[in-house]
Amino acid sequence: MKRTFKHFLMRYKYVISIVVFGVLIGFVGDHCLVKRYQQKQEIAELKSQINEQKRIYENDKIDLERIHNNPEAVKRVAREKYYMKTEDEEIFVIDDDD
Repeated sequence: MKRTFKHFLMRYKYVISIVVFGVLIGFVGDHCLVKRYQQKQEIAELKSQINEQKRIYENDKIDLERIHNNPEAVKRVAREKYYMKTEDEEIFVIDDDD
């Protein structure tokens, strides 16, 4: 008995349909599983950046409060962050780019 391609398609039409559907969902289109995985990776990275920015914000907020309450803190911040100096001193900044 000779089996034809049409006979093969008719016999396994549901299996073929499920496989084609799985390939379309998994790898083709705007909402495929591969792109969803990449988007989740990007979201995780952005959340870590948000947390880092929140940490920086909190540190700056504390420094700002110190500046408002203590005049000596103004000098400390000016010297440490902006490399300012008084008239009778010199500042040497060593930048290590290794």
